[in-house]
Amino acid sequence: MKKIILIFIFGILLNSCASTGVKDMSYLAADTSDLANIYFKRQSGFMYMGVKAIVLADGIKKGSLYPKEYIKFFLSEGSHNITIKADPLSGVFGKTIISANFEKGKNYYFITGVNKDNVAGAVLGGVIGSAIVGGPFPSQQVNKETFDRVN
Repeated sequence: MKKIILIFIFGILLNSCASTGVKDMSYLAADTSDLANIYFKRQSGFMYMGVKAIVLADGIKKGSLYPKEYIKFFLSEGSHNITIKADPLSGVFGKTIISANFEKGKNYYFITGVNKDNVAGAVLGGVIGSAIVGGPFPSQQVNKETFDRVN
């Protein structure tokens, strides 16, 4: 019985460690003119480096990122909500929501980093402190030049 429990726990840990991001942008899908092309990059950094940032569009998971990883997904034309939050199994709480209007055939670039206040809130106040200070992964829309330049 102990072996079954250990295998189950080990399986959960391995599954939660996987991200869907890539380290090289050349592995991302080609742009499309029928939908909006959405690019996300997570900045490098030491804080929360073991916590994946989960990216959702209108509540549907589009991918997850560790530092220095990229994801790309497509959205239909119109208004959408993009949510960036931590993996709930990490014990890091809070989320960032970006509401934007997208046009088909256009490229949109977003950078996500780490909210230092969220780290301090988690250390000082645990789960409640983490949730009070806001999302762990602040994100913002940038132009292509900034996206390419940021590590």
